[in-house]
Amino acid sequence: MADSKGKVVRQAAFLMTAQMISSVIGLLYRSPLHALMGDLGDGYYQFAYEWYTIILLIASYSIPSAVSKVMAERLARKEYKNAQRVFKAALMYVLVVGGIGALAAFFGAPFILAKQPDAVLALRVLAPTILLSGFLGVFRGFFQAHNTMKQTAVSQVAEQVMNAIFSVLMAYLLTRPYLGDENLKGRFGAAGGTFGTGAGVLTGLVIMLLAYLVSRGTVHRRIARDVHEGVEDYGHVFKDILLMCTPIILATCVYNMTAVVDQVIFTNLAGTHGFSANLISKLYGLFGYRVRPIINIPIALASATSTALIPAVATSMAAGSRDEAIGKIDECVKLTMFIAIPSAFGMAILSYPLMFALYPSGAVAGAAELLSWSAVSVIFYSLSTVTNGVLQGLGFPSIPVRNAAIALAVNVAVTFVTVGPLNLHIYGIVLAMVLYSFVVLVLNLMAIRKRAGYLPNFRQFLTPLKASVVMGAAVALIYWAPTLLLPSVFERYLPSAILMVAAVLIGIAVYFAVYGKISDLSDDEIRRLPMGTRVLRLMKKVHIR
Repeated sequence: MADSKGKVVRQAAFLMTAQMISSVIGLLYRSPLHALMGDLGDGYYQFAYEWYTIILLIASYSIPSAVSKVMAERLARKEYKNAQRVFKAALMYVLVVGGIGALAAFFGAPFILAKQPDAVLALRVLAPTILLSGFLGVFRGFFQAHNTMKQTAVSQVAEQVMNAIFSVLMAYLLTRPYLGDENLKGRFGAAGGTFGTGAGVLTGLVIMLLAYLVSRGTVHRRIARDVHEGVEDYGHVFKDILLMCTPIILATCVYNMTAVVDQVIFTNLAGTHGFSANLISKLYGLFGYRVRPIINIPIALASATSTALIPAVATSMAAGSRDEAIGKIDECVKLTMFIAIPSAFGMAILSYPLMFALYPSGAVAGAAELLSWSAVSVIFYSLSTVTNGVLQGLGFPSIPVRNAAIALAVNVAVTFVTVGPLNLHIYGIVLAMVLYSFVVLVLNLMAIRKRAGYLPNFRQFLTPLKASVVMGAAVALIYWAPTLLLPSVFERYLPSAILMVAAVLIGIAVYFAVYGKISDLSDDEIRRLPMGTRVLRLMKKVHIR
């Protein structure tokens, strides 16, 4: 059982590393992209991208999780022919559904973005990517079902690299003729930025296709050795995919619907307080373009854990080993909190220098304040993402749908009140987002306890919390003491950025040192953490372990 748990955590850690690299690349290229398209372009980009995300969720986003779970169950029973039928059926599914989604995005853009017509072009540029993403998701689900995340990880990094290159390049080329017109520069800059998304997905698809061709021989040999007589017909396979896909689609759609719902409420209610369309776009870009991608980095790492967890838990449950499944869940929850809690502390304390380093122009203080307010949601979102995966892996995919829908209703009510009568404008969205993530987490934990008799031992959260408090104190002292003593020096970009990097590096070292000293993790458990072997070696050198 220990080896099985370790394998899941290693796969999750591998995928987390790739996700971290991809997220950092994705964050860094946003700064030059922002410089090219301006504050208005930030808003247009975000308006288009959030609608693209929702359509993608409906069309194909759930495919990797669905394919990995449905295939993993058949692979656990050594039904290799049936597993391959799932793969082929999934390809046919995304061809139809992804195609419909792409057409809906292209032709529906003027209607769904009627309040922000300058964002229509960006959404239309994104439309073909919806179809390509479906095929990419099927191949990723195929390898995840075989409990190997390397192919997915490599394709993610390559995808983000190409995304960064083409986003900045196309934004540069398309904005050159419109430098004197803020609206047109923003419109075509946003369209150029979204072009990179398609280039990145196409790159990832090519890599996954090559990986599949390399592994095809092994797949065919397994199929040849398959002695099971009951080969499922495609109708039954499609039914299984739909039964798994539909709840995940609804769950992820509702789970991510908050951004679009908040966007619609904000654009309508802010106008009643006298906000112009351009000001609304700039304010929304401040949160959606600058803040949300930063808080999404640790949440994406939790999503990587969830991705590795779904097929692993499904395999254990199919084999009748409930205790093994619970063990995998517990260790993945622990891994998620190991990352999410210090991330939240770091974002709250270093929000200003982080925003200043990424976006030195514009409303730095406003974006930093929004990031500080949002930081706590990192913990709630990360744990709720993992618990979504737990429920799906345990065979209850409809429960996250219900929980997300309840939380969405709460989010809508809070957003209406805070943006409308209270006139908190963009801060109202932040408050609603934090409350939404908390409600989802509580409901998911209640459901897991009821269905599986499992509830995380919250005392294990005290270790990363204590280590984060010490880390936070060290980081605050290192960065804020010099900046308060010598404000004229650290108001400049380079000194501030250097001091921030130093504070982050020392903070990481302090966190690992304190965590290693006060935790009850064994050496083997530490080795399974991201970069765990190196961390353990360093701990032993300085006599922490």
